[in-house]
Amino acid sequence: MSTVFKPTELFGGAINVALPDGYADVSNIREVPDHQEIYLDASGFSSIIIEIAERVLEPSTDEEALKFHFHDIVEEHDTSSIYHTGPANLANLQLIPQSTDIVVTINIPHIPREQEPSDGEVNFAQGKYGSLVEEGLRIRDEVWRTLDVKDWGLFGTPAEE
Repeated sequence: MSTVFKPTELFGGAINVALPDGYADVSNIREVPDHQEIYLDASGFSSIIIEIAERVLEPSTDEEALKFHFHDIVEEHDTSSIYHTGPANLANLQLIPQSTDIVVTINIPHIPREQEPSDGEVNFAQGKYGSLVEEGLRIRDEVWRTLDVKDWGLFGTPAEE
């Protein structure tokens, strides 16, 4: 599966990133909080959320910061979980001088019956993710590769460049 990416301006052009062609800005159809940008694929199942959050100071590791943000995203009664500790579709970029975290969430449904027959068995523990999750990993990697802050004033304080 080959995904085509297109340059996309986020937060009024303060951040540029490449997102998959065919993903639409959710703010065109419903209200989205100012600290988030949400893009939804044409099928309505997969989404990309880029969120500006207050930097997590307490956790001592990146993994603990990710877990903090994950639990902040889901509601207390939600039974969602991170299925595996290998490649994750939730990532965090800490901007220490700005006291900010940029949290990127790639939501790709794991629907066994929709996996391509060539995928074989999907088994996260064995590193067999299937085409849907592997596509999510490709999207995550491209988002991180192309993420470019154009206006540091977005975070309230200018950065030393």
